[in-house]
Amino acid sequence: MHHEKRSQARHLLKIFLAVIFFIPITCMAVGNKSVVPVDDDKAAGLADPAPTNVVEGRLQSRTLYDTLAALDVPPAEILSLSKSFQPVFDFRRAKPSHYFQACLDDEHSIQRFVYKTGQLNEYEAVRKEDGQFEVKTRHIVLDRKIVSKVFTIGSSLSQAISESGENQQMAVLIADIFAWDVDFYLYPKKGDRIAVVYESYYKDGAFIKYGRILAARYAGRQKTFSAYLFNDGHFDGYYDESGQPLKKMFLRIPVKFGKMTSPFSIRRFHPVLKKYRVHTGIDYGAPMGTPIFATANGQVIFSGWKTGYGKVLIVKHPNGYQTYYGHCSRLLKKKGALVEQGQTIALVGQTGICTGPHVHYEVRVNGKPINPNSVKKSRGKALDAKLLDSFKNETRDLVAAVDRLLAGQLALKRDGEFPDPAPQ
Repeated sequence: MHHEKRSQARHLLKIFLAVIFFIPITCMAVGNKSVVPVDDDKAAGLADPAPTNVVEGRLQSRTLYDTLAALDVPPAEILSLSKSFQPVFDFRRAKPSHYFQACLDDEHSIQRFVYKTGQLNEYEAVRKEDGQFEVKTRHIVLDRKIVSKVFTIGSSLSQAISESGENQQMAVLIADIFAWDVDFYLYPKKGDRIAVVYESYYKDGAFIKYGRILAARYAGRQKTFSAYLFNDGHFDGYYDESGQPLKKMFLRIPVKFGKMTSPFSIRRFHPVLKKYRVHTGIDYGAPMGTPIFATANGQVIFSGWKTGYGKVLIVKHPNGYQTYYGHCSRLLKKKGALVEQGQTIALVGQTGICTGPHVHYEVRVNGKPINPNSVKKSRGKALDAKLLDSFKNETRDLVAAVDRLLAGQLALKRDGEFPDPAPQ
């Protein structure tokens, strides 16, 4: 008791000295807590600011209710806070790693409450004059940098990305851009290089996420492919240096990564049936549950079990085309559903007659199976003359940057000197 009185006396003395000598009170210790002033901005409807005890930490093994109750916050107030958070976050989904900061007055009532579920998810509750809480999502500002790199293929794109120190999400972004031209299961050869100019976002110096790829060029032994981001006035899209869109009617493959385990063949020895028979599609081995996506826009005409295919989706496309996705573990679209190119429609499985998890991908034209690799990859509409001039002007620096990267001149322009093709 005497110790507590002495502590309070010292605290009052500090405040008195601060007032006399005009020392700004930014943060002072009170026991194991801190005293900080609340912003003196009087937002409409908010309670008058008052000095508060700031308690912060992580939930760890306790619920939010138990955590605040241990700080002597009234139970009714905890429930009111929880209810006010419901539009932005449900505390039933709280995790031990979540961070909180509670600003309490001398009566242990919450004046301001901050809750963070991750680096990009922060919420703040402020008490209003009527005693209720106003909750909002905090706007997180990230630092944007433009980065340029060359990835050299050894055994695979994934390996090249890993050895460069980048996250595997970069491999996904590159594969998505070139999905209409490059089969990353088969095409890459040792020594092929990919030059990329892309956005990276940081918070307090720590990497948070990748933004857009602004430019990319795949320099392979057989052929070179280029991609530059450009907005045609309606949508962002990738175009080659001549202004031709990369997007085509059909993607080459229905899964991002994996391994081709069996090609299209008119005479293949079946590993289960132990006899030679026609293999009407291409098999791509991948882990159970890997997303399978539609290779073209269309409508599902069959979703269910079909003899040796197991669980299969059949999608109808323009000009008499149909695509089959067999041996699925789960079908995510029903008959009659419209699907877009790149949309996930099923998950890799091992149903029907098969020896391991994979997707059997088949293409038919007017009912006749054809080799999926022979499907004509017709392009979309090219940029008209006016847009082409804008495209060349906007991408001139990016084209030059990619040229320098592949030429070995790795000195990069300063951040911000590249044009933004479109706002994020």
